Amino acid sequence: MAHHNHRRQGSVRGNPRDTLGFPAGTTLFDAQSPCRRVYLLHSGQVRLAADRGAIVEYLSRGDFFGESFLLGPRGGNLTAKCLSPVEVTRFRKSDLWDRVRRDPRFARELINSLARRLDRYQQTIQDAVVERAERRLALLLWRFLPVRPSAGWVRLRFSPSNSELAHSIGSTRWRIAHFMRRFQRLGWLERRPELWAFRERLAEFLESTARKT
Repeated sequence: MAHHNHRRQGSVRGNPRDTLGFPAGTTLFDAQSPCRRVYLLHSGQVRLAADRGAIVEYLSRGDFFGESFLLGPRGGNLTAKCLSPVEVTRFRKSDLWDRVRRDPRFARELINSLARRLDRYQQTIQDAVVERAERRLALLLWRFLPVRPSAGWVRLRFSPSNSELAHSIGSTRWRIAHFMRRFQRLGWLERRPELWAFRERLAEFLESTARKT
């Protein structure tokens, strides 16, 4: 299977003075209030979206984000929104580099987090080029499976609406609804109202729809 879940570490803490909690629905930064910090997500879920509502990533415990501000004024204009109550640590640029220099474990966690996200972005780009929309959706749902292996029905870590899924894979809400109904008829997806998937049947679906080389 080409798409694998990655184990979250999430054990590195920041300065308690810079560790804050935010309620669900909070926008941490956007084009009107650009990012000025690097964030480490300790708990909860955050969604990153680009222009025109395109969703580029769903983040959970152990993820760093907001790093593009380090590139200066042209460092991107993503919107980060809390999907649940979250706890984050925010790092100023000088504090981040100081922590990297004196804390090898922190530096390793930062590099690993950004490398995992870069790998996911590269896979998403590849999928957009070579995969049909139905399979792109199934691959996204596979990535939402819990990190710890479990058999049978499992609740996905994220449960986006059909509209959000459409913005995630570059399709329409109507097509997403059609695919989701098909997945339910195939017996590996349910909304309860959270999204649940039957891990083994989803894996079989992905294997059966893989392009043969």
